Amino acid sequence: MPPAAPPDRVALLRWPALLAAAALSAALALALLLPGALRCALWREDHGCGTGVGLKGGLGLAALLWGLWLAAALTQPLLPRAGVARRWGLAVQIGGLTLLFATLNGVLHTVGAPDSRLNAYTLQMLLTFAACVCLGLEYRQRGSRGEADAQALQREEQVQARQLDEARAALLQAQVEPHFLFNTLAHLRRLARTDAQAAHAMLADLRRYLAAALPELRQAETPLARELELVAAFLALHQRRIGPERLALHYEIAPGLEDVIVPSTCLLTLAENAIKHGIGPQVGGGEICVRAGPDPDDAGLLRLEVADTGAGMGSGSGSGTGLATLRARLAAAHGADAKLSLHLNQPRGLIARVQLPWP
Repeated sequence: MPPAAPPDRVALLRWPALLAAAALSAALALALLLPGALRCALWREDHGCGTGVGLKGGLGLAALLWGLWLAAALTQPLLPRAGVARRWGLAVQIGGLTLLFATLNGVLHTVGAPDSRLNAYTLQMLLTFAACVCLGLEYRQRGSRGEADAQALQREEQVQARQLDEARAALLQAQVEPHFLFNTLAHLRRLARTDAQAAHAMLADLRRYLAAALPELRQAETPLARELELVAAFLALHQRRIGPERLALHYEIAPGLEDVIVPSTCLLTLAENAIKHGIGPQVGGGEICVRAGPDPDDAGLLRLEVADTGAGMGSGSGSGTGLATLRARLAAAHGADAKLSLHLNQPRGLIARVQLPWP
């Protein structure tokens, strides 16, 4: 199979480029012949009139210029790629095309005197035409290559930025501290000594939580249904650990959101914060409500909330590692379109809210 033509030459030999070159050649030929035509119209006795002036002369000059462009376009891909060798190649290309079209002009008598003699004026004109065409194509090719290189660099930069965001999100996600797991195991050990039935039930909850949690820790995103399953298992463990009388659980989930993709462990982080800073410090415990649904203030956002009736807003609220990690993950995945905010709950407690773009 013969090698494919270089992209630049393919682009130059397509019909739009060929027609554009023909139109430009005709316009240049008209511009060159117009002064002579005007001179002949004003001074008909001028001995130079009729020589190369008129429709035939204009068409011949246009054909010569178009042929010069076509020859330059065909030979340009043969030049060396870069450096001094390419400059020498350009010089040889210009000189070769000048001699070639000087020979053709000796037959067509398009430029210069009507006889076949090659004088300095004719050679200078053809050399100027050849230099302009070859250098014009050279700068066009350099511009195309520069634009292609810039686009390739931009695509590479976007890929690297996306990979960096993914790596940063994975690193931040791995920094979530599972202290509750150690507390749960310690409580399970105590229950095994005092209440075997309760220990068996708590072990079942722990197994359900780990079955939901371990796959999520290796993924950046997950369906909302799986995230809710993880949060329900997590809160059930804590409810069993501290007692149902100290922790009441409620869920308000809008229908049809099971397959909506959300950042993995985002609700889990909010639930951890509610247990640690809201319910934990309260002697009497409190309630936790998990909500998910369209944002009533912005139809283009999905609102995820964990509301508690615990200690409320403190001096260090929102500055912990878990929420800081979640903020960074949201920024890496969605930029300014996603946000995490804290609000006072009524009559007491705190609402941790995540807003995500959807669908």
